[in-house]
Amino acid sequence: MSDDELHRIRMQKMQEILNKKKQAEQRSQRVELPIDNKMDQILAVLLAPNANQYLNIIKQRNYELFAKIRQKIFPPKIMPELDLLLQYLRQGMIRRGVISLIEIQQIERQILGIGSSITIKKQGQDAKTLSNFLKEDED
Repeated sequence: MSDDELHRIRMQKMQEILNKKKQAEQRSQRVELPIDNKMDQILAVLLAPNANQYLNIIKQRNYELFAKIRQKIFPPKIMPELDLLLQYLRQGMIRRGVISLIEIQQIERQILGIGSSITIKKQGQDAKTLSNFLKEDED
C-alpha cells in the first residue's frame, strides 16, 4: 500500500468517527417529549379554537374525563405514530381545526352516557318521555 492510500483510509475512518460523534450529540440534544405533551401539541392543531377552549375547561374541571376524550381521539393503535404526526405537524402537513366543538361535545356525552331524549308535556299533565307517551297511545 502506498502512503497516499493509507492516508485516504485514515481520513475515511476519521470522517466516520466524526459522523458517529455528531449523530450521538444530536440524539443527546434531542429532547423527547412525554406522550401527554405530544398529544397536546397535536390536539392544539387538530381542534378548532372553540373546541380547544372547551377541552381545556374540561381538563381543568375533570382531568379524568379529559383523558378519556383524548384517548378517544388518539386510540392505542395511533399511539406509536405520534412521532410521525409531530413530524408532519412541524412540516405543516396537518390541517388545522379539523375537530369541531360539536364533535368534542358528542364524545363527552358518549363517555358520560348522556343520550338524547324527547319529552312531551300536555297541558295539565306531567312530562313524559316519547317512548312512554307512545306506549300509552297504544293502550
